[in-house]
Amino acid sequence: MRDGQQYYMRAGHTVAVAIALIIVDIIAVGLRFWTRRVQRNPPRADDWLMIPATIVTIGIGIDQLYGVSRKGLGYWTEIPPGYTGSEEDLVTPQIVARAHVEFAYSLMLPVALGCLKTSFLFFYMRVFAIQKRSATYKFLVGFIVFVVVWAVTFFFATLFECRLDFDAIWSSHNDFQRRCTQTVPLVFTLCTTDFVTDVAIMIIPIPLILRLNLSTSKKVGVCSMFLLGGGTLVASLIRFIMMLGSFFRNFDMTSDNILGVTACIYWGMVECGVGVFAACLPTIQHLFRIWVWEPAVSSTKTLFGSRGSQTSQSSEYNKGTLQADQTSEAAYYRVHSRSSCSESPAQLWSAPMRQPVYNPYDGWHGRIGAAV
Repeated sequence: MRDGQQYYMRAGHTVAVAIALIIVDIIAVGLRFWTRRVQRNPPRADDWLMIPATIVTIGIGIDQLYGVSRKGLGYWTEIPPGYTGSEEDLVTPQIVARAHVEFAYSLMLPVALGCLKTSFLFFYMRVFAIQKRSATYKFLVGFIVFVVVWAVTFFFATLFECRLDFDAIWSSHNDFQRRCTQTVPLVFTLCTTDFVTDVAIMIIPIPLILRLNLSTSKKVGVCSMFLLGGGTLVASLIRFIMMLGSFFRNFDMTSDNILGVTACIYWGMVECGVGVFAACLPTIQHLFRIWVWEPAVSSTKTLFGSRGSQTSQSSEYNKGTLQADQTSEAAYYRVHSRSSCSESPAQLWSAPMRQPVYNPYDGWHGRIGAAV
């Protein structure tokens, strides 16, 4: 049965998403570091973590392209002519290529996700946890330690999923499941914890922003900036649902093992690629603001304000002249008044200095601007 192949199982879509996300992520990370240079701010921990995250994400994309080139991804399993056995016991160059691609992807995925998650958490720490003794700072540090341990644990658990029997990885599907019994629970646990941590990372800034003394519109705008990684959460949710259905045997993506692996790697690449791009958006929006938004607003003001400029200037001139005349008359009256004879003209013309007014939002806004 060859119908029912979803778009994320097809070779063309697999190649397209790999190439597109590789290009977008390279550009986004390059602009992120360029923004730091424009701002004259040195890169921080959350910036540097994007380099290994991008490199590993590119590796996943190359892994996808290699798998498609060897028909280990995006194609139905080819049965040799005259073969009468079970497809689950079949070992061909196509199946071996699929095993190579799947194993490499399984090793790179926790590394890429770990770098992405810690980058988001370090960014939150720079914005919301200035004081090291605060509860927010301690919580974020603990979360970072958990994510690092999570990534390292799943990397080595995947590396030794068959203990030291690495030949089992390139064997038939039935032989692999018989010799590597912990693979399915391992993948299910990875997808579950990945989704839960993604949800936690997305909601962490919300209560912190809502406690700020800002208007509702400003709170919504700031929350929207911190929720730009929602695309990563969607891809993580899809992978979680797929693995959940496969684990409980009530939802099968496809009867073909190669297409099933293609679907999982497709959404893993989407999660990592979109995550890298979303992590860079709060920083590179500075370039958009100074290169696109501010020139557009200035041009609009110039276009619609040119007609009334002369009238406005004349009005301001008349207003200034009137104020100068009133001030001169008042000063003249005070100088020649008997009640002010004891005052010198220098004292009369001197004006008290205006004291600056403190706005609590300015400090927080400056912290956000410096962070992004």
